[in-house]
Amino acid sequence: MSLGILRVATCLSKLDGYKVSFLDLTDETDYHTVISTFIKKNKLSVVCFTATTPQISIVYKLCEFIQETFHIKIILGGPHVTLMYSSSKRGTDDIKAISQDHINNLLNYTTIVIGDGEYAIVEAINSDEKIIDAEQNPRLFLGRNYDEVAIPNRQFLDLDSYEYCIDGKKATNVISQMGCPYQCEFCSGRGSKTFNTIRKRSIENIIEEIDSLYNRHNYTGFMFYDDELNINKGYFEELLKALIDYQQRYRVGFNLRGFTRSDLLTTHQAELMRPAGFKWLLIGFESGSDRILSSINKGCTVKDNSECYEIAVKSGLKVKALMSIGHSGESYDTLQETMDWLQKYPPDELDVTIVSVYPGSEYFNKSVIVNDKLLQYTNIKTNDSLYIENIDFLKESNFYKSKTGECQAHIFTDYLSRGELVEQQFLITLNGKG
Repeated sequence: MSLGILRVATCLSKLDGYKVSFLDLTDETDYHTVISTFIKKNKLSVVCFTATTPQISIVYKLCEFIQETFHIKIILGGPHVTLMYSSSKRGTDDIKAISQDHINNLLNYTTIVIGDGEYAIVEAINSDEKIIDAEQNPRLFLGRNYDEVAIPNRQFLDLDSYEYCIDGKKATNVISQMGCPYQCEFCSGRGSKTFNTIRKRSIENIIEEIDSLYNRHNYTGFMFYDDELNINKGYFEELLKALIDYQQRYRVGFNLRGFTRSDLLTTHQAELMRPAGFKWLLIGFESGSDRILSSINKGCTVKDNSECYEIAVKSGLKVKALMSIGHSGESYDTLQETMDWLQKYPPDELDVTIVSVYPGSEYFNKSVIVNDKLLQYTNIKTNDSLYIENIDFLKESNFYKSKTGECQAHIFTDYLSRGELVEQQFLITLNGKG
């Protein structure tokens, strides 16, 4: 479930003078007919969209269709526009030009919201400004405690249409804190206040949401979509204790999953996670090569990754290893190091991704144009290059990761071609669990 736009809809629905209707296009295919019927039925004067980068080409076409058919105001927010806007301010001259041209195309049909939309939506509806920048406006930027807007009204959705389980238990997603301050070169949002500022909910507010989901909707599985659950040691341990207390009080058992950083996981945390209900940890180990981990500015070492794995396994937690290949400097030697590490520390699940370069990442921001079809990022630590397909995000959506066996590479390195990366992704996925 897309919690961000659900929270925006929830906030707006609580205000006098606004009638909010919500359309979930997840299972739809005939977008034009569904949207047209929805607009006419609800007599809409404003339509709001959210979009990630892989979604933006579809959303852009829908905005074009709505504007030309109904001539009503369209507001576009979400990760893609926020991160592309960030790149228009922080990128090289080449990237600034690409990003600004992209934004100008969006502005032909939409008003865009940069960053948090929960408070910015009212200004976007009522203002003639085409860009509402919540990152630069203290009134619109969510504070470090965002309890007031954190719990979305999921009744806007058909909850039964979402079929997600964690080890057999009906599950849904929650977020306890937003933001990650680390500066991984491949990760979008490092230069965006929205994505690099940690904003925490109170523990009581998180438990209130979980209590509602359990009692009203019978959810006993929860996937925590925090960037890193254990980024704040004291806060994380307080949350774990509150989850243990809740389950003991109501004699219920939860199945939980979440993301953790390898260098921050402690034995004490892992020992609390099991009784709190955590069955799985999803850990961005990324690589088995210290050379790659250093070049991508991960902030973790192979030793950190190994110790984290051992702590998790010893505590009875299953590990899903999130690995990425195709970084600058990637070679057969560094990929062999990754394979060797995975076979020594075999995860319960393995996800090997060929790098996708998104707006907002330093891979994108620090690139220069080679030609119409190619960008080049050069790592200042190693002088290794990453060659990136110059994608028009408004026209293409097939550049993100796919199922194993269906992957494409839209990047290549000084040492590995696109085809070689695809081949190695398949082999590491096939053999990486020992």
